[in-house]
Amino acid sequence: MIQIREITPDDAGKLLQLMHELDHEAEYLLYEPGERPIDVDAMREHIRKLEPPRFGTFFVAETVRAVHPDKPSTRPETDMNTEFAGYLEVRRLPWKRVQHRAFLVIGILKRYGGKGVGTRLMQEVESWARKHGMRRLYLTLIAENEAAAALYRKMGYETEGRHPASMRLGDRYAEELTMGKWLD
Repeated sequence: MIQIREITPDDAGKLLQLMHELDHEAEYLLYEPGERPIDVDAMREHIRKLEPPRFGTFFVAETVRAVHPDKPSTRPETDMNTEFAGYLEVRRLPWKRVQHRAFLVIGILKRYGGKGVGTRLMQEVESWARKHGMRRLYLTLIAENEAAAALYRKMGYETEGRHPASMRLGDRYAEELTMGKWLD
């Protein structure tokens, strides 16, 4: 079972672990392996300082599995094994003129790709954004990342801009797209 939820500062270690795993397997995300700082206390403080919804928040897709699926659970808090399958970060700026918008960053582990995790994260964030007065969501992606582009188009995002040679991938440069969606 996968549940979508907003994180708390106590999730900092698991979130960093997920981000580091994504750094190693995801070609199209910003960080390369070894570039992301490993500081759980700093991440915990970053999460705390977001003051949701003021500066944004994080949502995670968390798998929940019984440690002993063949036995009834008497203590669910210790009889369950959890893993973060993906995350979606919502970033906002503090100024009134731009409080209606938020920038999104999403990362999903390959083994959870194609299972609806991205769709569910996006749906949860859109609901949260509407609740907190946001009307525009936007993100960037590498143009050749067809799986991500398909998800965003399915969710109603449209291409708003193209940025040639925006990211270096190995020995080549890749085009980046900006996609956005107006929330009704």
